Amino acid sequence: MSISIRRLVILTAWALALLAATLTHSQGVQPDRASLATLPATKPVNAALAELGRNLYFDPRLSADGSRSCASCHMPGKGWADGDALARAYPGSEYFRNAPGLINARHRVRFMWDGRLDGTDLGGAVRDMVTHAHFMHADARLVQERIKQAPGYLALWRDAYGSGNEPSAPKLFDALGEFVKTLTSRNVPFDRYLSGDTAAMNRSATAGLRLFQGKAGCIACHRGALLSDGQRHRLDVPENLAITAEPLRHITMLRYFAASGLPNYMQERTDVGAFAVTKSAEDRGKFQTPSLRELKYTAPYMHNGLFQTLTEVVDFYDRGAGPNSGLKPLGLSQVEKRDLLAFLDTLSGDPVGVVQPQHLENSLYLSTVPSLPATADIRPGTTAPELALIVPLAPLPPVPVPSDNLATPEKIELGKMLFFDRRLSGDGSTACASCHFPELGWGERSTVSRGYPSTRQWRNTLTVLNAAHFGKLFWDGAAGSLEAQAPFAAQGAVEGNGDPAMMEMRLRFVPDYVARFRRVFGTEWPSITHAWQAIAAFERTVVSDPSKVPFDRYMNGEKAALSSAAVKGLTLFSGKAGCIRCHNGPLVSDQGFHATSVPRNDVFRDSPLHQITQRWQNAQHGVPEATYRAGPQDMGLYYRTRKPADIGKFRTPSLRELKYTAPYMHNGSLADLRQVIDFYDQGGGVEHKTDLLQPLALSSDEKLALLAFLESLSMDEPLLVTPPSLPEYQAMQ
Repeated sequence: MSISIRRLVILTAWALALLAATLTHSQGVQPDRASLATLPATKPVNAALAELGRNLYFDPRLSADGSRSCASCHMPGKGWADGDALARAYPGSEYFRNAPGLINARHRVRFMWDGRLDGTDLGGAVRDMVTHAHFMHADARLVQERIKQAPGYLALWRDAYGSGNEPSAPKLFDALGEFVKTLTSRNVPFDRYLSGDTAAMNRSATAGLRLFQGKAGCIACHRGALLSDGQRHRLDVPENLAITAEPLRHITMLRYFAASGLPNYMQERTDVGAFAVTKSAEDRGKFQTPSLRELKYTAPYMHNGLFQTLTEVVDFYDRGAGPNSGLKPLGLSQVEKRDLLAFLDTLSGDPVGVVQPQHLENSLYLSTVPSLPATADIRPGTTAPELALIVPLAPLPPVPVPSDNLATPEKIELGKMLFFDRRLSGDGSTACASCHFPELGWGERSTVSRGYPSTRQWRNTLTVLNAAHFGKLFWDGAAGSLEAQAPFAAQGAVEGNGDPAMMEMRLRFVPDYVARFRRVFGTEWPSITHAWQAIAAFERTVVSDPSKVPFDRYMNGEKAALSSAAVKGLTLFSGKAGCIRCHNGPLVSDQGFHATSVPRNDVFRDSPLHQITQRWQNAQHGVPEATYRAGPQDMGLYYRTRKPADIGKFRTPSLRELKYTAPYMHNGSLADLRQVIDFYDQGGGVEHKTDLLQPLALSSDEKLALLAFLESLSMDEPLLVTPPSLPEYQAMQ
C-alpha cells in the first residue's frame, strides 16, 4: 500500500470517529454492541414440561417437612427473590446470603454468589436447592414418591414425558428447570432502545448510559446481554453484622464452609466468597457479578443484602467501593448519580408474573394397584425351624459397656441433654425423645411411629428400655450398637432427617455444650460422633432395675414376688406355650430373627403418607421392581441379607417392660397383650412364617396365667426421668 493511500485510510477512520462522536453528542449514546446487547433468542421451552414445573415450583412437598416450596425464597411478587437482605432458609436454620432473583436464570454461566454451580445445568441446580440442608433439605427419592401419590401429577407427567414414564427425581428437577426458563425479561426499555426505539430512554437515562460506559466504568464488569461478565470480583462490601450476630446464620455459613472443605473454617467470621469454592487465597471475598437486569424488583442488593436501595449502591461505587476493592472513587455529581440511576431503571421491564396453580391433592395409591406376585428371585422359601440354644431365663446382668465408649457421670448427663435436644434433627423439631417418650415406655403409643414432620414412619417404635443389652438394633437388626443406632435415627429421612454437619455446627454454637464436650471428650469443639457416643452412654442407663421387677426378684429367691397365676404362666411359657424357644435368656429374647406373619396394619392401605414411606423404603433397599410397585409388604431381614428365606423376619423383641410398651409387633398391629397371646395361640399368621409357630390350644385360664407372667417382667412402676433444661445458642465472638 502506498503512503498516500495509507494516509487516506487513516484520515477516513479519523473522520468516521469524529462523526460518531458528533452523533453520540447530538442524538444520544450509541452503545458498543459487543459490550451491551439484548437478550439472545432462545429455543422455545417445552410447554408441557414447563407446566409440570410450574406446579412443582409452588408445591411444599418438595421440602423435607412440607413447609416450604421453591416460591418460599423466590417469590413472583419480589422479582423472584424474597425481598429480604439475607434469605430465609429451612426451618431450624437461617441463610447467610441474599437470595438472587430467578429472572433470566437460563442465560447465566454460573449460579450462586460464589459461582459454585454450573449455569448450563438448571436441573442440577434445582436438585441442589431441593436437597441442600439449609434450603429444602429433602430426600430426592422421597420427593419422587410424594409426587407419584398425586393423580394430578401423574396426568401432568404423562403430558410432559409420555404415557410410558413414571415420576422420577432427575426428570422432576428438569421440569422445574424448564419452568425457570420461562422467567425472562419482558418489554425492557433498554432492549427497545438497543433495537432502535430511541424514545424508550429519556435524556437522563441516555446520559446515565454514557456514564455507565465511561466515567463510572460499570461496563468493565457489567456487560453483555445480562450486564454481567460472569466473573468473580472483590468489592469489599461491608459485612452484614446480622450474619454473626444471629447464631443460626453463622451456623449455616460455617456448616457450608466445612462441607466445602475450607481449612480452619471455625475461625471464619466473614463470608469468604469464592475462596470456599476454589481454595485460592486470591479469591477470598470475591463474588459473582450479578446481572443488572430487573434491578427494580430485586432489592436489597449485594451478596449480603446490605444495601436497600440502588442509591446506596451508586454511592458505594462512587466512594470507590470498599477499601480493599482496588477501585478508585468516581467523583460523580448528584446530577450524574441521578442520570446513572435513571439508566439502571431502564434495565427492568414489566413484572414477570405467573398464575399460581391449585394444589394437587394426594390420594390413595396402593389400594388401586392389584397386588403383584413376588418375582422369582424373592419368592419366600420353606424354612426349617430356627432352633437355637435355649438360654435359661435369668435376671438382667450389668449393662455391657464398649471399651471405646466408657461411661462417666458427665458423659451420661451430656447424653441425656442431647437425647432431649430437638436441634439434633433436620428442622429442629424432633429429638430422640420425640419418638421415645419416657412416660410412654420410652417408645410411642401409636401403631407406627409418627416420623419426621410431613412424613410417616413405617414401623412401630422400639422402646429404648433395655436396648443396651441387644447386639443388633432395629426390627431388622440394621445397627450393631447404640453408637451406630443414634445416627441411623437422627439422620433418616422419615425419622430425624438431620444433616450431620449442620447438627454438629449447632452444638458448637452452644457454649455450655462446648464446655461439656471439652470436659468429657477433650476436644476443642463438639463433634457429631461424640454426640452419638454420649447419647449411647445415657441410653445404657435406661434399663430395668431388677429390684423392681417381680420376675427378677423371684429368680433371686423372693418366691412371693410372683402370684400363683404368674408362676403357672412361667410354666406355660417354658412348656406348653413354647414361648421360650424364641424368648429366652436374661433379655427374654434370643436376639434372632423370625417370621411370624403378623396381621397387616391397615394404615398402609388407607393413608397416603404411609404408602409413600412404604414405597420409598422398598426403593431405598433395592427390592425388585414388582415388589416396589406393589409396596405394601415390609420384607424385614430380607432388606439386609437379600435371602428369600428371610422375607418377613424381624428381630425377636425383648418381653421386658411389656406392660408399658403397647402396641406390639413391628407394625403395631396387636393392641394389647391379650391380642398377642391370642395370635400365638392360633399358631401365628397364615402366610410365610416359621415352623416354630403351631396352634397351642390354650384355655382361658392358661391365657390369663400367661398374661400374669408376662406382666411380671415389667417393673412395678415405669422408669421416668425429668427432662433436662437445655442451654441456648450464643453468638460466636
